[in-house]
Amino acid sequence: MNDKQPVHRCLLTAFLLFAAAGAPAHAAVRGAWVTTDRTVDCSSFEAIAKDIIKPGMSDEQQAIAMYNFFRQRVYHYRNLPESREPLKTVDILGNTLCGSQGTCMKGLLASIGLEARVVSNTGHTFYEVFYDGQWHGYDTMMNFYVFTRGPQRTVASFEQLHNDPTLIRDAEKEGRACPNICPCGDKPEWFAQKTRLSDYSPRTSDWSVRDYQLRLGEEIVWSWWPEGKPLPGSYRSSDPGPLHTCGTRDRRAEPFLFKFWEPYGIPKFGPSTTVSYRHYFNGQINYSPDLTRQQSVLDGGATLHEAKVTSRGLVSPGMYSFSIGCPFYITGGVLLFEADCPKEGAIEVHVDQHGGGWQKLFTGGRPGDKLYRVPLDRVVARSGVGRHQYNVRIVLGERSTLNNMYLRTWFQHNAMAAPHLMPGKNNVTVEVAGGDVLQAAPLTLVYRYRDAPSWDGSVKTVERRIARSAEAFLVTLPETDKLPQMRDLTLRYGQLAWTPPKRVRPDRVIADFTQRKDIGGWQADDPLKVSHDGRGLLVVCPRKETYPQISRDGLKEDWSDYEAVVVELENLGPKMQKIVFRARSNDTNDERTDVNFEVQPGPAGLRIPIKSLRKTQVDAITKIYLMTYEVPDEGCKVRIKRITLQRGRSGL
Repeated sequence: MNDKQPVHRCLLTAFLLFAAAGAPAHAAVRGAWVTTDRTVDCSSFEAIAKDIIKPGMSDEQQAIAMYNFFRQRVYHYRNLPESREPLKTVDILGNTLCGSQGTCMKGLLASIGLEARVVSNTGHTFYEVFYDGQWHGYDTMMNFYVFTRGPQRTVASFEQLHNDPTLIRDAEKEGRACPNICPCGDKPEWFAQKTRLSDYSPRTSDWSVRDYQLRLGEEIVWSWWPEGKPLPGSYRSSDPGPLHTCGTRDRRAEPFLFKFWEPYGIPKFGPSTTVSYRHYFNGQINYSPDLTRQQSVLDGGATLHEAKVTSRGLVSPGMYSFSIGCPFYITGGVLLFEADCPKEGAIEVHVDQHGGGWQKLFTGGRPGDKLYRVPLDRVVARSGVGRHQYNVRIVLGERSTLNNMYLRTWFQHNAMAAPHLMPGKNNVTVEVAGGDVLQAAPLTLVYRYRDAPSWDGSVKTVERRIARSAEAFLVTLPETDKLPQMRDLTLRYGQLAWTPPKRVRPDRVIADFTQRKDIGGWQADDPLKVSHDGRGLLVVCPRKETYPQISRDGLKEDWSDYEAVVVELENLGPKMQKIVFRARSNDTNDERTDVNFEVQPGPAGLRIPIKSLRKTQVDAITKIYLMTYEVPDEGCKVRIKRITLQRGRSGL
């Protein structure tokens, strides 16, 4: 067994590698893609330009059309390493900050033949577009541009705004401002400052959102919902994931923009957001080949080493190896399987993520046990950096049989760039690279959505069998002013051979301080005084201190199956108090994570997403703390009621 077997990012290269190893190379569906005539195909610069730019548009109309396209799909939140790659920002991230937004716009405008440059003033970056012999200033992040005065009205340059600030000051009064100028509370006068050339260049790569395959028994699901699996390191620890923190201000947007976001509003999604209309979205790649059929087992370049395909599944001894490839950013995974094992340690699961070397994640097998579950999150996802592939091998020991297997891989994508359905008629087209492969088995397309305007009815389903490439069909929805609420879009090749039984995992209360007995095991640092007041654990700090804390150690906790920790407490003092939740997974400080909150007087629920505990091994929690950070001179008083682990939404 070679522990240094190479990993290749390119799926085609991986396919050729496996084929060269001696396994029969069976065809998989490659580059499956869905488009509609009512939405923009965001898979390439050429496709975007074809759908956005209309015949007869002036250069300025083209610049504004591309500006509106980007604003509809991208909000401001955080910069990531690849957020200056325009297509990845549009198709995967859905958010970035000012310099990257301007850089992405430079790349998008270049694709339609317009020259652009990135410029900055003190503390902010935006872009200008050159046409009609001069520069014209835009900012997608703050939503800003204004027109000049006079019969030759055009979008002003930032030099013109610096020389004549009244072009900004009087723009709304004179009807020269862009619609909904600076809706998030920014001051338009900011743009009257003198600018300097930053001239960042957009990044490019050979990545394509169509670069993936579907094997027999595999499906890709684009969801219009966050499932608790954002890219690690892509968000602040107090947030549930990337989101537009100015959420309610989205209601001020132009109607054609807001109605695009409105169906996806989530109440109280984030500590400072009443409603979030724009946030990250998850999807899934689900893989369950028929282990009783050779073609299904080996489809798409998987390999068998000595193990045999039988009517009961894969029979030992031997090894089954395959790759998971995803065009979006992989954010988590879980492997479930059924197996017959005669003894302990009869089955092993190894994962190799992006050339990092094989890691053994599971050794198990016990007579009488049938169903096994292997969490993959902390191996297949990397903090702050998007990954598109990982490899799996299942090692079968003596007299063991792998009966069924189901692998779910979560990814993050931008559903605002996905091919959603619109009110009225929608012409939907499905393309694949090489339609002959559909002779082995058809693709199945499934749309699920809720009708507008209230989105509270039953989930509607559209299902279509796709037997050839570029197959087109019509989907008609009710004509309404509001858009439907899309739930998900699935492309499935053949049929998934096995779906594991859903496991209902209830929320778990790990400390109920309303019960006096649960105080045992908690320790308090001096000068904190703790007591039970009949309603909870009362924590009192009598004077100014930096970070006095209560803690519970000696734990052996696995939180990997949960979505969040929720701390119910009350700030009984007259002023805001900073509270810090800390979790660690060893006896030193290199595996601890702090999550900070500002708690106003009164009751509060502190929600800590498990994914935000980035430095902590969440399957090996050894100690948790609650700190009253920067206690003021007059001290503080806090009542803690419960600490609860909330279950995840996946059901797996």
